[in-house]
Amino acid sequence: MKISILHPFTPKAAGVVEKSVSTYHSQPHLKAMEMLVAKTGNECSIEYFTSKYKQYSFTFNKIQYVFYPVDFKWNGDHKKWKKQVSKKCLKEYIKNTPDVTIINMSGHSSKFSYGLSKIILEKSKNYIAMLGGQHYTDNQMFREYYNNANHILVHTHIQKREMEKMDMFKGLDIRVFPLGVDCDIFKPMVKKPTEPNLLYVGRIVEWKRIHLAIEAIQLLKENGYADAHLRIIGPTSSEDYYKFLKNMIVEKQLEKNVEFLGHKEHSELPRYFQEADLFTLPSDKETFGMVMIEAMACGTPVAGVDCPGGPADVITHLENGLLSSPEKYTETILDYFKNPARAQEIGKNAREKVLKEYSIHATFEVLQESVEAAL
Repeated sequence: MKISILHPFTPKAAGVVEKSVSTYHSQPHLKAMEMLVAKTGNECSIEYFTSKYKQYSFTFNKIQYVFYPVDFKWNGDHKKWKKQVSKKCLKEYIKNTPDVTIINMSGHSSKFSYGLSKIILEKSKNYIAMLGGQHYTDNQMFREYYNNANHILVHTHIQKREMEKMDMFKGLDIRVFPLGVDCDIFKPMVKKPTEPNLLYVGRIVEWKRIHLAIEAIQLLKENGYADAHLRIIGPTSSEDYYKFLKNMIVEKQLEKNVEFLGHKEHSELPRYFQEADLFTLPSDKETFGMVMIEAMACGTPVAGVDCPGGPADVITHLENGLLSSPEKYTETILDYFKNPARAQEIGKNAREKVLKEYSIHATFEVLQESVEAAL
């Protein structure tokens, strides 16, 4: 049996360094697939597009990674992840169709995903539609795509409930696929008493609203936390926004309080989560973020924005993390650090939440059930 998870876009289009994709992107999928291989002996692969000219592959922890060349388009669509196409991928699926293919795409779907699904069905195989995001494109083609899927996987209960209210998903089998972490790797450590240490991990791009985390550092500094610190980890997707942030830091005289650490391998992240007192997730357009779960597993609470389909599906304000509006984000963080005893309790509860609901074992169980259903 062959089981495949296909990401029909290039890692670069998703803000990921391609050479690091096996150690950075979709780690819950990888870990769950590794467990599936160990239990069943099935052949498992994780697949992407690539901007390289030729198809290539490699094996990582018994999982085959395959990269199909993306079709170049003069209008630039080959750079837009929702519009990317790979004829090479389609040809490969015609020749050797996996027994089960999990197609990971946003709720806007894509013409490529639809075309691939037709090939899979013609070969008498099954596919599962995995959906991220909060918004959906509704047309006859995509309705057919969802209806013909064995079932649909989403990552949060909020997303499932919202989809069940929509006519285009009425009566369909929608399941929650929790993105879990290895809680033996992402675990707490004893923190040394220091000034507040904040952390951001993710792309540097406007909609992530990293400037709110910097404003929180400024407010902390103005309220007696002179050595409050923010580490920013992740690749730069917007040079303009990066320059804006750098200028902001200089203007507010925060050069000693904020540092950019660039891209880090996934294996390097646990210690940064462990050393932080609070993880910042300031965007109001977040869906389910793995960094949120990884931080909580390390006993580091998350300061998120209360937005549909995002942190609110995991975080209960002042119980296992912080939720606020963008307008009150900085004040919420300041208030958090004014009560150390409460902060310590919130950190413990954050870890417990992950252990109960977001361990990698929960991810594996749903993956195994999904594959068995499709087979």
